[in-house]
Amino acid sequence: MRVYVTMPAFRAERTLERTLRDLPSRLQENVILVDDASPDGTARAAISLGIKVVQHEENKGYGGNQKTCYRTALDHGADIVVLLHPDYQYDPKAVPLLIAPLLSGDADMTFGSRFAGISDPIAGGMPPYRYIGNRVTTIVQNVLFGTRFSELHSGMRAYTAEFLRSVPFLGFHEGFEFDSQMLAAAISGGHRVVEVPIPTRYTADSSSIAVGASLRYVTHAIAIAARTRLQRGGRRARRRHHIEGTVAALEPIDDKICVLCGASDWRLIYPRTANDPVATSEFACTTSAVSLHDDIVDCAVCGLRSSVPKISDEEIIQNYREVVDQEYLSEEAARRETFQWIVDIMDEFAVGERSLVEFGSNVGLFLDVASNSGWKALGVEPSRWAVEEGRARFGVDLNEGTVESYEIPIEPGAVVMLDLLEHVTNPAAVLDRIGDILNATGILVLSTVDTGSLHSRARGARWPWYIRSHLHYFTRNSLTQMLHAAGFELIEWRDVPRSFRLSYILHKGGWETTWFGRMARRLTRWFDPRIPAGWLGDIKLVVARPAPR
Repeated sequence: MRVYVTMPAFRAERTLERTLRDLPSRLQENVILVDDASPDGTARAAISLGIKVVQHEENKGYGGNQKTCYRTALDHGADIVVLLHPDYQYDPKAVPLLIAPLLSGDADMTFGSRFAGISDPIAGGMPPYRYIGNRVTTIVQNVLFGTRFSELHSGMRAYTAEFLRSVPFLGFHEGFEFDSQMLAAAISGGHRVVEVPIPTRYTADSSSIAVGASLRYVTHAIAIAARTRLQRGGRRARRRHHIEGTVAALEPIDDKICVLCGASDWRLIYPRTANDPVATSEFACTTSAVSLHDDIVDCAVCGLRSSVPKISDEEIIQNYREVVDQEYLSEEAARRETFQWIVDIMDEFAVGERSLVEFGSNVGLFLDVASNSGWKALGVEPSRWAVEEGRARFGVDLNEGTVESYEIPIEPGAVVMLDLLEHVTNPAAVLDRIGDILNATGILVLSTVDTGSLHSRARGARWPWYIRSHLHYFTRNSLTQMLHAAGFELIEWRDVPRSFRLSYILHKGGWETTWFGRMARRLTRWFDPRIPAGWLGDIKLVVARPAPR
């Protein structure tokens, strides 16, 4: 396995040679130093020692320096990445101990602990105020994290490449809070974290943080731990909740097999509310046929929720080919804001190539936003109208086809499917195909409706997202299982912060026929404000990556 030792450097000219000299010789071949615009000769000293050097033109901070360290190591093909300060505060001789659990496959992240019994931090020169702050903060964080580590503030760390690709570290803080965010991401993501005893050594040349900055760091570290505790608690609560429906008798369904578990035993949750023939307009993104659906059923074995469509798979695909959605661009500004938010999240992950393929692109708004942010973007869309409109209006690389059949000419760093997975007849097979075309270091980004949301539970069969073009409905649990079966691991699950004009929400939400909706509709003739809708929790953004083999 390729081990890279990264050094985030600032004014390390006097200590760099000693640090490198004490590093075991077999680890000296792959050393990367990132000089954070040091005013001394740090970069020159590193070059003279034969170290690979990356220089920042301006100071990016401790967290910003680490981002460059890890991204550079990953680009060089590292399997394990070590963080070693070049100020000689942490003993380089301890690096083999640090990486041993990673090499044996027993950990995803390790860090050196100065309080695990191998040495006395005070005798080693640790300033008393730092000792006290470290002890108090570690105790509080352990309580919040539910852990029992002896220290949570060591700057000597090591990670597997798989772990670094699983966390959005490029979006973390640029300052000292970066380390706390990395640890919180590891714990909340269920990664294996191991602490390794290391000696303590403080010298006159060791880097230090001012008292005021230390207090800010402690405050932020505790806040990060508290936020992680709240998020983890919320997720457990959602998993425990059992969604109740109106269970009714269900006529036998010929040849309907659950795409998640393969069972054919179903229970009816919501009887159909749509009796008219299926219209092509129902397959438009902005369809007004909300809360009109076929029978909604749950798999009696795994619980996956699906609909029982009255038309064949071929008819479904043909409707998507023929659909025209002129209203889609009426909310162009709001959609662009949402798409930019998604692109910003994608930019937080270290992917091998900044190229993406989007399936279900509609007229290519997301492709346009991603291209403007530096991604090489290719789109696939079944609607002939949408492909022609997108090419003419935005000049994007948009191609007619479906996720099941279109041959991708590249191995992208990201595959994007926004509001698509619930529309395909076999989402498990689609995820399998995505796994075949996605770069091994890439990410899968998708959004989908969540039947576990508060809004869904409150409105039952009248939930607006129960429509005939939606063939499957997911919860966090069912989607996680389907991703796992396709060789992916889920690494992000977020509410999508969308906002739309009040008139559009009334139309899309099916409230226009209610007395409240009619009154509000009259109001929008004179005043049509944009309303945040993300708090309903109906739409979730999911980021997943190929699981380590």
